[in-house]
Amino acid sequence: MVKVMKLALVCLAVVGMVGVAVPVFAQEKAEPQVTSVSGEVVSVDLVKSEVVVKQLKDAVTSTYENTTFSVAAETKIQKGDAVLNLSDLKAGDKVSVKYTSDELGKQKVENISVEVEEMVPAK
Repeated sequence: MVKVMKLALVCLAVVGMVGVAVPVFAQEKAEPQVTSVSGEVVSVDLVKSEVVVKQLKDAVTSTYENTTFSVAAETKIQKGDAVLNLSDLKAGDKVSVKYTSDELGKQKVENISVEVEEMVPAK
């Protein structure tokens, strides 16, 4: 009977320690930070589902940098209220790309917004 009581006490102590330790290891990861870049579409590769965007790297020296973004099926592409497909993007389109990066630096494009050209009334 004493052995059973000791075993029950040891089991209770182990369960208590695990109950305290699990929340420490199960902490939620912080939400990934959304990064936004604006630039001009250089090219669109429909086979690889990629878009290359030229963005200003250094305003002082007017240096530009091309960045390639992989576009997933769930990536939202829009122009104003209209929903677009990757095939609707064209070189020269002004875009804003919002993406997140994982721990390994892999980008996940959340949204591509195409700038709506303002109509200038004819004189």
